[in-house]
Amino acid sequence: MGIKEYSLEMRGMPRRDLEEYFLSIGGELKGKGSFLGPNWEVNLSDTWYCSLGKIQIPATQLTFRVNEEDGDKFVWAFRLKFLSAGG
Repeated sequence: MGIKEYSLEMRGMPRRDLEEYFLSIGGELKGKGSFLGPNWEVNLSDTWYCSLGKIQIPATQLTFRVNEEDGDKFVWAFRLKFLSAGG
């Protein structure tokens, strides 16, 4: 059983929402932006802002480390939770 690493950049999502999600699924805050749960670890970067014209959008880089057999399912559940459409 190995560890698989995934990286995602989340835009338009407040960092606090990401932190609350990882706490709600059983993660523990282990340091600034580092969450540890059963069979997974996630690190959140500091938030920066991307400009789209005059609009400033928050962006956060996430790095997931998950057991190989759970990795795709874990990241899929995360992406489904934060799925959104503009409008």
